[in-house]
Amino acid sequence: MKKTDISDHTFGGDWTEEKLARVREYLTQYRQVFKKQTFLRTWYVDGFAGTGTRADRETLPVQSTTDHLFEDVYDDAETNTFRKGSATIALGLVDPFDRYLFIDQRQRHVDALASAVKESHPALLERCEFKRGNANEVLKQWCAERDWKSERAVVFLDPYGMQVEWTTIEALAATRGVDLWYLFPLGIGVSRLLTRDGAIDELWCRRLDLLFGTADWRNRFYNVRQQEDLFGIREVVERDAPAEKIQTFIEERLKTCFVKVADGLILRNSRANPLYSLCFAASNERGAPIALRIAQYILKKGKPKGR
Repeated sequence: MKKTDISDHTFGGDWTEEKLARVREYLTQYRQVFKKQTFLRTWYVDGFAGTGTRADRETLPVQSTTDHLFEDVYDDAETNTFRKGSATIALGLVDPFDRYLFIDQRQRHVDALASAVKESHPALLERCEFKRGNANEVLKQWCAERDWKSERAVVFLDPYGMQVEWTTIEALAATRGVDLWYLFPLGIGVSRLLTRDGAIDELWCRRLDLLFGTADWRNRFYNVRQQEDLFGIREVVERDAPAEKIQTFIEERLKTCFVKVADGLILRNSRANPLYSLCFAASNERGAPIALRIAQYILKKGKPKGR
C-alpha cells in the first residue's frame, strides 16, 4: 500500500496556488517573529481540519439544515484544495509550531488525519492534538484552558458553510493572544440566504444572527422605500448586498472585538463567482500592529489588478 503523505499534494489552478502561497508566507513570518521568543509557546489551530486530503461530497460534514443549500459549492475543487492545503502547510514549515490542534466534527476524519500526520510528519505527532466535536464548543473550551501570558496562536476557521458562531469569534478575541484567519462564507453562505424581497425563513435569520452576532444585517443589506400603485402607497423591500458590502460588514463586526483587522480579500472561483472573504484579525495589543502589516501586505498581493 502506498504511504499516505498529506504534504504530497499537487495543487491545481492559479486560485489555490496563489492563496496557499499567502498562507505559507504568513505562517513562515509568524514563526520567524516568535523564534527568538522562547518563553512563548505557539499554536496552530484548524477548526475544520477534515482528513488532511481532498474530500468528496460524501465525506463532507453537514452540521445544520441550512448547509444543504450549499452542497454544490462543497464540490468546488478549488475551494476544497485551499481548505486542505492550509493544514498541510502548517505541518510542513521549516520552523514548525510548538503545538497543533486539529478539530473536526466526524471521528473518522479525526482518525484519518491523525494517521496521515503519523505517516507524513512523525516528528510532529507528539505536538498534535486531535479533537472530535463542534468547533465552536471545542474552541471556546480551548481558549479558556490556555495561559495567554505564555501562549500565542494562529487560528484558522475555514468552515464548509455557516457553522462559526459569533460567540466563538468573541472568545478568540478575548484571549488577547490569537491571530485569526477566517475564511468567511460570503458567497456560499450569506449571499445565498439574503433573498431579493427580504422574506427570509426564520431558521435562516437565526443562523445569520449567530454568524454576525447581531441582527443589524437586516438594515444593512435591505432598503425600504415607498412605492405608489393602483392600491395606494406600499413599502417595497429591496436587497442591497453585493459581495463587497457583505465583506465590509464582517470586517466592521471583527473590529468590535479584535485590536486590528485587515482589509480582506474576496476569493472567487474560476468562474469569477465570490465564494469567501479571507479575513484577518489580531487580538494581541502589543503584537497586532506587526501582525497587521504582514497580513495586509500578503492580502494586497492577492488582489487582482483592477479590483
